[in-house]
Amino acid sequence: QPYRWVIDFYGYSLEDAKQFEIPFRRIETEVKPIRSQNRDEHTRNYWWLAPRPRPEMREVLQKYKYYFAIPRHSKWFIFLPGQLNWLPSDSIKVVASDDFYILGILTSSAHRAWIKAQSSTLKGDTRYTHNTCFETFPFPQTATVKQTQKIRDKTIELNQFRNQEMQTKGWGITRLYNEYFHEPASQLAKLHQQLDKLTLDAYHFDPKGDILEQLLHLNQDIAQKEANNEPVIGPWAIDQPPDRPSPQSPDPH
Repeated sequence: QPYRWVIDFYGYSLEDAKQFEIPFRRIETEVKPIRSQNRDEHTRNYWWLAPRPRPEMREVLQKYKYYFAIPRHSKWFIFLPGQLNWLPSDSIKVVASDDFYILGILTSSAHRAWIKAQSSTLKGDTRYTHNTCFETFPFPQTATVKQTQKIRDKTIELNQFRNQEMQTKGWGITRLYNEYFHEPASQLAKLHQQLDKLTLDAYHFDPKGDILEQLLHLNQDIAQKEANNEPVIGPWAIDQPPDRPSPQSPDPH
């Protein structure tokens, strides 16, 4: 659950926003003096609004039941489902999808290997960027409907287990992974191992080979197909072609 509230007057005129006396007073007191010195005229004049409210992100997310979110900087770079009434801050990256197959691929060891290779670090934490970690990541091109559903089911099982453990213990996701991810006999580790096997099968990767090297070869193959205007599979499931906008990673900040 989010632990902070945000004052968001997106779509409100000054007159409408002022009706919310307490939050407006806080913005007027704490924000307006700073915005009045901003070099951007729009930011100075519309000081009660976020300078970059990301309307395209808000519009896209409304097409889904929820979205998948990851902190920009973290140790574990774990995507979690987010509710539509949770407004992502500038420290959060989001993926516009509600398909647990997509979450499964992004949770797998394949994506973690790609993140480590593509991202930078800050004080030991990994920095997840949408343009290097997500947009360049090759999704499975040969996953069958059966494989896709198995990944989806296993990811739902993993997510339910994590939620139950966090609620029971009163922990956050970081502590849960600190305690159990590297314990092979833990249920958390076992579920990840099972998900990884299903994911590598969907990729048709050799589990004994170098995952990153195989991903790089796939990335090059996809790039060549795109150059030849050949169809490729992006971040969507083969059994659910993208009749809605393809999952993207809008930058909230």
